[in-house]
Amino acid sequence: MTNLPDWLVERVALDEVPAAARARVATANATELAARVASVRDANAAELAKFPAGPALAEIEARVARTRRDQAARRRRRIGALVGVIGTACVLIVAMRLIGRDARVETTPDAPAYTGIKGNARVVVYRNGGDHAEILVEDALVQQGDRLQIRYKPDKAKHGVIASIDGAGEVTLHFPASEGGTTALAKDTTSLPDAYALDDAPSFERFFFVTADQPIDVIRTLNTLRTFAQRADSATAEPELPDGLEQWSLRLRKPATKKAPTP
Repeated sequence: MTNLPDWLVERVALDEVPAAARARVATANATELAARVASVRDANAAELAKFPAGPALAEIEARVARTRRDQAARRRRRIGALVGVIGTACVLIVAMRLIGRDARVETTPDAPAYTGIKGNARVVVYRNGGDHAEILVEDALVQQGDRLQIRYKPDKAKHGVIASIDGAGEVTLHFPASEGGTTALAKDTTSLPDAYALDDAPSFERFFFVTADQPIDVIRTLNTLRTFAQRADSATAEPELPDGLEQWSLRLRKPATKKAPTP
């Protein structure tokens, strides 16, 4: 046996093995590894052939516009709330609590960057490139304006919630389409109807696929992720979900933004 996890075999198939894992790959059984890599490549090719590279351009542009409007509205609400807090005597208490929380977070050890769930339920994220699609793996580099198509593979999971967090602490729900929607999953690999456009949030975008055998409380799950997204280690740690829920995640990296020189 190669004893390599699926995510690392996928990296080998895409010629994107992290430097820290090269020695581990080198010691694997070459014949078995080659067979697993060939299987991954065949599966990727079959999936890309079965599902074309994303929705129509008009649908994508409409989703981009909606996403930007929603993000702008959320930022305006945050700014308004901050101004209200500063204008009250409670600001000192709030600041002290935040400082205490941050201090506790910084002492928390980092958890592994890759989170798996039992079975093979997972999300596949593609970057739309006009007439082709690029499969994105853990820590793939993305940037503002990239249009991502999301597909889920349910395996044996019956219910699921797909959401993402970013470096600005924002949480975006991708499936179901609304907080009141059903969490029932299709039996086969399914592509979400709209593409997702990345905004200017810094550092990373991390997708979570939360699954269960029973219907999932979407609002409770999102609230858990919203709290988790404020943590300093949200790019690497795992959110604490209620019993009965499993999780899988995929983290995409964004390039560091350069500060303008001081005049």
